[in-house]
Amino acid sequence: MENAEAKEVKYAMVTARSDEEGCKGARQERSGEAEYSKLPCLSEQSKTISFNVLLLCAPQNSTTSRTFTTTKFPESVAALKLAIQEEFQVPVYDQKLSFGSTVMADGESLGFYRLKDGDQITLEYTTTVDVECAFHLMSLLRNALEFVNNEQCQLSSGRISPLFSKMISDTLHVKDIDQCIEQLMFSAEKLLANADFILKNGGLDVITSLHSLLLKQTWDNICHLDLQYLEKHVLSLVGSFYAVIPHHLKYKVVNSLDNVIGSFLRVPISSKHIAVPQNLNLPDTTRSQQFIVLTDVLFDAVQSLTQQVIITEDEQHQIQIVSNQNVIKQFTGCLETPTFTPSVHINVLCCLENLSYNAYTHKYLSNVDLIGALMKVAERTSSHPIQLEDMDPDLCLKLESDLVMYFGVMVISHLALIKAALLPEQLSTQVEFFLTRFLRSVDCSLLHTWMVKTRGFRWLDIFPTVRLVYSPLCHASLCPIDLLCFEAGVSSLHIILSRDNEIQTLIKQGLLDYLICLPWHISEGLEAQKKAKLLLEKVGSHMPLQPPSLNNIVRSKLAATCCGLTKAISYDCHQLVDYCQKTSTEPYKEQIQMDK
Repeated sequence: MENAEAKEVKYAMVTARSDEEGCKGARQERSGEAEYSKLPCLSEQSKTISFNVLLLCAPQNSTTSRTFTTTKFPESVAALKLAIQEEFQVPVYDQKLSFGSTVMADGESLGFYRLKDGDQITLEYTTTVDVECAFHLMSLLRNALEFVNNEQCQLSSGRISPLFSKMISDTLHVKDIDQCIEQLMFSAEKLLANADFILKNGGLDVITSLHSLLLKQTWDNICHLDLQYLEKHVLSLVGSFYAVIPHHLKYKVVNSLDNVIGSFLRVPISSKHIAVPQNLNLPDTTRSQQFIVLTDVLFDAVQSLTQQVIITEDEQHQIQIVSNQNVIKQFTGCLETPTFTPSVHINVLCCLENLSYNAYTHKYLSNVDLIGALMKVAERTSSHPIQLEDMDPDLCLKLESDLVMYFGVMVISHLALIKAALLPEQLSTQVEFFLTRFLRSVDCSLLHTWMVKTRGFRWLDIFPTVRLVYSPLCHASLCPIDLLCFEAGVSSLHIILSRDNEIQTLIKQGLLDYLICLPWHISEGLEAQKKAKLLLEKVGSHMPLQPPSLNNIVRSKLAATCCGLTKAISYDCHQLVDYCQKTSTEPYKEQIQMDK
C-alpha cells in the first residue's frame, strides 16, 4: 500500500515538473527565443559538436569568428565555459555567452537552449590568459608544497645526502617553475590577467603556505640551493599579486608581509658584502651560484615590499616595515654593499621613496647610517651598466649613477620638507652637497628616457610629488636644504611629466590646475620658479592649457602658504579658509601632523 502511494506521489511530482517545463517552453516560444524548439537538442546528437563562436573583445573593440569543436559533450553551460577557457584562453569568470538574444546561465543545461550542431554562440570577454601554463605552474607549486611539508624533518635535520639532494631537485622542478613565471609574469600585455587568473584559482593560498614552510628551513650550511630558488620564485609571484588582488582579499596578501620581511632579513649581509654560506653538505654548489640566488631573493623581497607599500596604502603596514630596526639595518647594508648591481640599489631606494610619502615613517627613516649610505651609493655604479644601442657607454654609466642619485634625492626631499622628523644635523653639509650635485648635473629629459627604456618605469600616482612642491615650508623657508629639496621636487616633475601617459594621470588626479598655479607662488629669482615655468611649457607642448578655476587658485594659494596640498584638496573652500585662520599661528602644523 505504501509503495503504491509512493508511486502516486512520484508520478504527481514528475507530472508537475513536466507541466512546469512545458510552461517554461511556452514562455520561450511566446518571446520568440525558441526558434529551434522543434529541433533535436545536443543531448540527442553525436558527441562531436561544433559551434561557430563570435568572439567580442570589448577593450580592443575587435570581433572574430572561430569554429569550436569538442568531442566531450558539455552537459551544462558551466561545462561549456570550461571547454571554451581551454580552447580560447578566456577565463570562465570573464565569459559572457549568448545564444541569439538570450544570455546563457551557468546552471542551465545546453539542452535547455535547444542548441544544434553548427549553431552560432556569442562570447563577450575582456582579456585572455595563458591557461595551460598557469595551471601547470599551480600544479608544480602544489607538488612543491606537498613535498616540503612531508619532508620538513629531513630538510631541517642537516643531513642532506646526495640521494636526497637529487630527490629535492627532481621533485621541486625549479627550472620549470622559472619558465612558467617567465611566460606568465613577464608578458607586459598579460601580466595582470595571468596574476588575476592564478589568484582566482586558489594560487595565493598555495603560495602563502609554501612561503611559510620555506622560511622554516635555515640558510646556514644545510639549505639546498633549489629551496632558495623556490623562495625567490615565491617572492616574485607575491609581488605580482599585489597589483591585482581585490580589496576584500587584501588581508591575505597583507598577512604575507611577515613572510616577505622574513625573506628580506634572512639574506646575510656582513661587512658590506653578502655572507655566502659554505654549504658543506653540498660540494657541487658553488659560491657564485649561492651569491646569485641570494641576490635574487633580496631583489624580489625588496620588490614585494615596494609593491606592498604602493598598492595597499596602509600606513600601519608601512610603519611595521620601517619600525623593525633589522629592516633599517638591512636597507643600509644593501646600499653599502658594493658587489650589488645598480638594480638592487635602485630597488631599495624606490622602496624607501615610497615609504617616505608617509610622514609617520620619517622618525625611522631619518637614520644617520641609512642617510649616509643613501648618499654614497650613487658614487658606486656598476662597471657593466645596461646600455642603449644609441648611447655612449660613458653616458650610460653616468645615467645609472643619476638614477640612483634621483631616488636618494627624493627620499631626502620628502624627509626634509614634510618635517615630521629632522634630517640628522651632522649630515647637513653632505646633504646640501648631494642635492646640489644632483640639481646641477642631471639632464631630466635623458634621465626620463633612461628610466622608461631600460627600467620600464611608470608613474601611477603623481600626487606625492605635487604635494611635495606645495609644502608651505619650501615657500617660506630660507634654509638652503629646504630650497634645494623644493627645487628637486620641481625637477622630479620634469622627469615624470615627459610622456602623455603621466600627463593624463596628472589630469585624472585633478592636479593640472595646481601645476599651472605653481610658478605664481614661488619667489622671483629662484631657480625653482624658472624650472616651474619651463615645466608648464613642456606640458603645454602636449596639450592646450586652460586658465585654472578660481576655486583651485584659492586652494593652491592656501596650500602653498598655510595648510599643504592634502587639506587644500580634501576640504571645501569654507572649511579650508576657517582652518587656515584658526591655525595661522602654526602655519606648518599640517606638515608635522600630515593629516590624511
